[in-house]
Amino acid sequence: MPTRRSFLLLSAGSLAAVGLTACSSTSGGTSGSGGAPRDGGTLTFSTDVEPDVYDPHVSPADIVGVLLRNVFDSLVAQRSDGTFEPWLAKEWEVSKDGKAYSFRLREDVTFTDGTPFDAEAVKANFEHVVAPATKSQYAATLIGPYDRTEVTGAHSLTVHLRKPYASFLHALSTTYLGFHSPKALREHPGELAAGGRYSVGTGPFTFTSRVKGQKLVFTRNGAYAWTPESAENQGPAHIRQLVVTFLPENATRVGAVTSGQTDVADFLPANRIATLKKQPGLSVLSHDSPGVVYQYFLNTGRAPFDERDARLAVRAAVDTEAITKAVFAGQYRRAWGPLSPSTPAYAKSPEDSWSYDPDRAGELLDGLGWTGRDADGYRTKGGKRFSLTLLYVPAYTKAERRTFDTAVQDALKKVGVELKLNPLDAGSYTPVRNRGEYDIIAFAWGGSDPDLLRTVFHSKSQLADGGANGSRLHDATIDGWLDEAGATSDPARRTELYGKVQQRIVAQAYTVPAFVGTRQLGVRQRAHGVTFDASAWPLFQGAWVDA
Repeated sequence: MPTRRSFLLLSAGSLAAVGLTACSSTSGGTSGSGGAPRDGGTLTFSTDVEPDVYDPHVSPADIVGVLLRNVFDSLVAQRSDGTFEPWLAKEWEVSKDGKAYSFRLREDVTFTDGTPFDAEAVKANFEHVVAPATKSQYAATLIGPYDRTEVTGAHSLTVHLRKPYASFLHALSTTYLGFHSPKALREHPGELAAGGRYSVGTGPFTFTSRVKGQKLVFTRNGAYAWTPESAENQGPAHIRQLVVTFLPENATRVGAVTSGQTDVADFLPANRIATLKKQPGLSVLSHDSPGVVYQYFLNTGRAPFDERDARLAVRAAVDTEAITKAVFAGQYRRAWGPLSPSTPAYAKSPEDSWSYDPDRAGELLDGLGWTGRDADGYRTKGGKRFSLTLLYVPAYTKAERRTFDTAVQDALKKVGVELKLNPLDAGSYTPVRNRGEYDIIAFAWGGSDPDLLRTVFHSKSQLADGGANGSRLHDATIDGWLDEAGATSDPARRTELYGKVQQRIVAQAYTVPAFVGTRQLGVRQRAHGVTFDASAWPLFQGAWVDA
């Protein structure tokens, strides 16, 4: 499905979180134990795409966050329940006004080139993120209202913000605000994005080699001794090497893991899951992807979706539950609201609050005056057909998404609404979309932070301004709740406010929620200890393989 990765390849956006309780739905969160961990050996991981840029301070791609987590550590770590724990920072304090975060760093951390990790290294990296020359597509937005870093000691610092930013700890927990060696920043700034020996961090692996379009090789950092407390493996990685291969075709990845050519295969196609679960010597790990679910954003900035009844009618006409079951072979769940249930602060109140009701859709359309019918059976008013356009980019649209879109098209036709699926190349799509020349666009946005609702629904997050407000929404009530949530450090109040946002989005039918994405890994019997992080991204620091 199209996610934040594909969306951000078309335009930059933002993401940000604070410690909130997550509603998790995980099946097989860790690969089989297989006895005591064994050191040594190589684990091969196959995924679908190669990073476009290898500097997490620059690239917005999910795959960069996944793969370079092996190289770059963060100041704090986010637990699966949405709270935070020490990592490279052993403790922190937030000022009463929420605009200053003071950190005390570990004193035993070194980069893999031997450079000490200290307060100056943190400052150099944050300055690299916000420097115009870096041309950050995501991290500079993620760091929020960053002002400056004040070094108060060799291993102590204070980050000053221009305004309160309660999601700052979440931002700091991501790969995108991880740390390059200051030596690499200083001596090879133009080569950080290329991938290779200048990708130097403090992580459990070193970036060893790359064959463009084919594979990456990471080698264990034997000195690694600063994992978060929640990590099961508190020392260096067990495996000697992690090899990543890029296999774009679903069938090729499935074939690789079933034949034993790879140990772990990413993004298993839903229609193969039931069969793969019965495959001898193979297990399937599943985790609902947190964040904004795949949904259809209705353009409220122009007719017909500037009227609530038109939005309600379209939503009532689409049986998202039946379509989800059919397209994803029963492996995915239909969505009820804008967030996935595994996202912190997910609101259950929208569940069962709306349903598939084509008769009601017809009544609403009649009430709007769309009572005529043309020769093709589509509704008309004043001689004009009720016709909608859905923009998409074929290069970023997988087969299952195309099938889902076509099913929505068929459902709308049954109530007399025409939906045109309008394919555009990436270069044409972005300006057309940014000008609002569409009725519907659709995407998902992965992330373990409910404040990404701000990115997708706040009036100041318009597409033309680098946001992701696909509904072109200007709702002062939602803006007020999001602004308050972003400024308060009270977890209970933030949960309440994000819940109100979700309820209003559903009540006003600003989108048609479609399905909850699930990350599913195929894991060979010889591989053990593969886990998911809070964003449902695979982790390998604790993984090991049989001899």
